[in-house]
Amino acid sequence: MKTQRIKELIKVSEQVIADGSLENGAVVAANSDKAFYPSGVQDYRYVWVRDAAYVCMAADLLGLKDIAEKFFDWCLNRAEGFKETHLFHNAYHVNGTIHGTLIPPAEVRVPASVSERCMDVIHSGTQFQPDQSGSLLIAIAHHAEHFKTRVSRFGKLIDKAASGICRSWGGDAFVLPCYDLWEERCVLPEHRGFHTYSLAMCIAGLRAAIKLSGKKRTWIQTEKQMSAAFAEVYSRSAKSIPRTYRAGKSAQRSTTPREDLQPDTSLLGLVYPSGILDPLDERMKATVEKIIQANTADGGGLLRYPHDLYCGGVRKGWVTLTGAGAWPLLSFWMSTYYSLCGDRGNAEKHFGWPLDKIDNFLPEQVFKNKSKASVSALLWSHAMFVIAASFLGHI
Repeated sequence: MKTQRIKELIKVSEQVIADGSLENGAVVAANSDKAFYPSGVQDYRYVWVRDAAYVCMAADLLGLKDIAEKFFDWCLNRAEGFKETHLFHNAYHVNGTIHGTLIPPAEVRVPASVSERCMDVIHSGTQFQPDQSGSLLIAIAHHAEHFKTRVSRFGKLIDKAASGICRSWGGDAFVLPCYDLWEERCVLPEHRGFHTYSLAMCIAGLRAAIKLSGKKRTWIQTEKQMSAAFAEVYSRSAKSIPRTYRAGKSAQRSTTPREDLQPDTSLLGLVYPSGILDPLDERMKATVEKIIQANTADGGGLLRYPHDLYCGGVRKGWVTLTGAGAWPLLSFWMSTYYSLCGDRGNAEKHFGWPLDKIDNFLPEQVFKNKSKASVSALLWSHAMFVIAASFLGHI
């Protein structure tokens, strides 16, 4: 692996992250103002708190201290409705107003039993994605540790984000229709279930909040309940870990299996950044093996999950679902996993695959059809590159 090539891409990543970190603190998924941003793809000049959390951690590693701190302030003071609900919508305009999603949402009817205090996050075109709050809390903890920063300046944000996780939890499941990080699958409250990645990120976020701000009874109670729910799913999984679990009676009557064992690459998040499982955990290793077997594409890249259709394209205002390419950010995520396993050979293999496919910028996806455009440069892709590079000792 050429060291000079990696150094050059680190510099490019620093510039991409800086360009996507706006004056008011917003961190966009991709800066479509740039001349190199392609046409024929979706405009990603919006804020996803999850994506931005990973970007903040990468910015920390690059020594860009102000990016995370300005973004944390943006979350507290700009994100519409957050101060009142303590919950994030799936995406925002850069000025903080709520943005929806171009992916057609499922027709979800909210049960009457859902508390009225949570109804204000059910909004046309938006989704409740609990992992975003967990991601943010993890990023705050990462920033505080990396720069040895006093956490008191982030106290209000930590309190609201952690409290939001707690108020969305009903003892053994979320009380709101809960979407996964890919914005495609929904678990209803009546299913008494959750997406495993989302749950793990919330557990890790609460643990970070407890460590940073002290042991608040509600936080501790919710963390224990969530950990017990995760342990139940883990204990039921004979070999690999499901990406979604449903325990409710309505789920049992449904044609949808209680356990969705589709090998979703986001399950790497159970190791990094959540730290819920040890990388050498036997079921985690089995899950990773299934992910690689089912999702490898184009000679070594990774899909999100088998038969993924999302390509990021848009035509006449409609999303085009013409088949996904390999996602560089997933290759870097896999590289990080193998670095944590102490397996440098596999870490370098997955780290190197995207570098052979791109010129200057890391896109959302790499397609076999070279004429097919992808969102580029994607900040999350560059962030995961920086993180993986750091684990390999390049930063």
